[in-house]
This record gives sequence, C-alpha cells and structure tokens, in this order.
Amino acid sequence: MAVDFVWDNVVIGTSLAALIEAQKTNCPVLFNKEPAFFKFKKLDSGEYEHEKWQQIASDLSLRGLNPFGDKISSIRIKQNKIEVFCNNKKYAVGCENIKFFDEDNIENFPFSGVDVRNYRVYDWFRVISGANHDHRLLETTDQFVNKIYFFSKINLPKYKDCVSESTINKENLNRVDYTSTMARHKAIDVMTKAGILGTKHTKTYRYPIKMKLIERQIIKIKEEVIKQKDNYTLDTREFK
Repeated sequence: MAVDFVWDNVVIGTSLAALIEAQKTNCPVLFNKEPAFFKFKKLDSGEYEHEKWQQIASDLSLRGLNPFGDKISSIRIKQNKIEVFCNNKKYAVGCENIKFFDEDNIENFPFSGVDVRNYRVYDWFRVISGANHDHRLLETTDQFVNKIYFFSKINLPKYKDCVSESTINKENLNRVDYTSTMARHKAIDVMTKAGILGTKHTKTYRYPIKMKLIERQIIKIKEEVIKQKDNYTLDTREFK
C-alpha cells in the first residue's frame, strides 16, 4: 500500500506535553482523542494550561504539523507505518520513530496499558442563591471537594457560579458518597462556613445557598512512565 505521508518522527497524543514535544522537535502530531483540560489549572509558570495548549496547537497548525486536526477517529500501528482513520477514510503514514503520550484509540499499541491512578473530578454548578460575594477560591483539607473555584456569570458578572475539584480513586468514583449531589452538599457547607450568604429575602431573612449541577467533568490521572521499545517511546509524564 502506498503511503500518503512520510515522516521521520511522529508524536501521538493531545496533552500539553505532546504538543510541546512536537513543537520542540518540529515534527507532526496526531490527535488520538479529545484534549481534556480544567479551565482554571495553572502551570508552574503561572500560565493557564488550556491557553498555552491553544497557543502551541495554533502554531503547529499554521506550520502544517497537525494535518488531520481533530478529525481522527482511531489509529492503527504497523511496522514502520501508521494507519490513520478519519471517519470512513484511511490514510497511510510512513515513519521511522513514534513517541506516544497515551494509548487511547490506538490499535496494536506497542506497550502494556497505562494504569489510571485516580480521577480528577470537577462538578460545575449554577449558583441560584449565594452568588454575590468576594471569594475566588475556597480550599479544604479533604480530597473530595478539595477546592471550590468561583467565576463570574456570563450575563451577570457581579454574581458568581462555581466548580468544585475532587480527587477520587477508581473504587469510589461510582459510589453514592462521591456523586455530584454529595459534592453539591459539601460545597454548600464549605461556602456557608466561609461566610457566604444566600439571597436576601427580607431585612432579617436570607434564603439558604442553592446550586444546580451544570455538568460533571472527569479527567483521568494516569501513571507517569517513560519507556523505550525499538523505535517507539512512551512518555506519560505531565507537563507542569
């Protein structure tokens, strides 16, 4: 089978580390899944992770180093060749070296699977009562609802919605005590103890804090490894 592209080196992954590697080595990148980010996560440099990712992704696209963009549905690894599937179309890529940053949606992945250590869970809430305050961040000492980030409502910037951050292991992820409902109850408790008040009703009475779930965002925290096998490299370390 003839090949559509011939490259010496290829990066496979959608993490920030994958994009930085592609930019640094000036080689093409293949997106094997949707990138996963938390809007408020900052790097050690103080930059927001998703903003740095977008900046590098744009640079790679402008230089023609991300030819398939987000159109890839799956990837198959063959000897000295990669088959890239975009919906119903298949492309063949001849290559010498491949650097993997994760294994999702990759057939014939040359390494053993990467273990998921924990899950970082973000519960996004619309605050109905208790949205008017000066807090930007509240923290606890627990893994479940460890942080609560507050951000301005789009149409009412004086008022805030919020998102709670938790680290949950595989055994607890689907348990009742770790659901979005429990995260909402705990977040309300933390907010109340921090002095946040519900909407004023009369001179002497305020409604209790009330919130409604918008969505739950779950990001896998995978084992960080670096391995070498023939012309393949696996590097799952997180860029910080």
